[in-house]
Amino acid sequence: MLPSHLNGHCALARRRPRLAAASQPATGESEEAAAAAPLAEHDRIYFQSYSHIGIHEAMIKDRVRTDAYLSAIMHHQKFIEGKVVMDVGCGTGILSVFCARAGAKRVYAVEASEMATQASEIVKANNLNDKVVVIHGRVEDVEVDDKVDVIISEWMGYMLLYESMLPSVLFARDKWLKPGGLILPSHATLFMAPITNSERYEGSVDFWSDVYGINMSALVPLAKKFTSEEPSIEIIGGENVLSWPFVVKHIDCYTFKAEELKSITTKYKVSSMMLAPIHGFGFWFEVEFNGPSDPSDNSPSDLNPLNIIHKKRRLRSDDAVLLSTAPEDEPTHWHQTILYFLDPIEVKQDQIIEGSVTVSQSEENPRFLNIQLDCSTGGQTLVKTYAMR
Repeated sequence: MLPSHLNGHCALARRRPRLAAASQPATGESEEAAAAAPLAEHDRIYFQSYSHIGIHEAMIKDRVRTDAYLSAIMHHQKFIEGKVVMDVGCGTGILSVFCARAGAKRVYAVEASEMATQASEIVKANNLNDKVVVIHGRVEDVEVDDKVDVIISEWMGYMLLYESMLPSVLFARDKWLKPGGLILPSHATLFMAPITNSERYEGSVDFWSDVYGINMSALVPLAKKFTSEEPSIEIIGGENVLSWPFVVKHIDCYTFKAEELKSITTKYKVSSMMLAPIHGFGFWFEVEFNGPSDPSDNSPSDLNPLNIIHKKRRLRSDDAVLLSTAPEDEPTHWHQTILYFLDPIEVKQDQIIEGSVTVSQSEENPRFLNIQLDCSTGGQTLVKTYAMR
């Protein structure tokens, strides 16, 4: 499904879109939505990619992801039962069906890709036509009859922000969510930490020094460039992480503004927990499914990594719902996003690693990310840019 990059994964597809209305309107679509202005080319390609069943298969088969959403729906059933729900980017409609089965009075399942046709058939096959209305179109273009009590969406991309679907959720929030309404997920946090991965580096770079007894070291510079020129999507373990994680961005979906996504910069300072080479930085995220009136969810102190980890343990012990893509947790289809260095940097235990990272939307395509990483440690300084396309 994914084009090969280094170890068989790259920052390209396998997430979820909503294709433009290029076909006949599906059930519930308005004339205005059908006549909406043509999409930008990057949106057309994005939505078209989600018309392929393989992407939906990968997402639904990700039990960590799908079970978390089902658990969140049942955990917040009192907010859903007898209420109106909007599913932004519904794909196959699985979350809409979950909400309908949890007692929702009406579910507006909004999907811009051609998968809306199949979603309508799935709704019909499960005898939910009286509850679920599939709307074929971008959420920014469609109209619905009601304000909604709940917005649910699986909007997260690689490195949380790749694909930039969150603005569509925020648009729906501002236009249709009733005061005091529920948003699932409610909060999201992007983390980073220096990582070591000698096995990976040796397999992609040092491999060329001796290939079947042939000295191919002339290819090592090319291998280094290829390894480090763009983010790599792969699975690492907790043993690869060199420090406590640092928070790049914490997002409260009840208050966050889409403009804030244009450029996010944070300074970091961490301490290495071992003697090892730094091969780059890993990024991952977690999302929380909290109710609108949970006062503890907005505390700025939660940006402290230790507080976040303690909170995660409390949440799990209290049976609240958290979806994590961290290296120490069960793998998901998001994996982790790794920014590799051209050359590793050796660090000692307790050595300080500091710098800054900027994640910004690409001007050519806001669904792409540009990343600038500055890193200083032990008298060495690295400044590198990456394009996530």
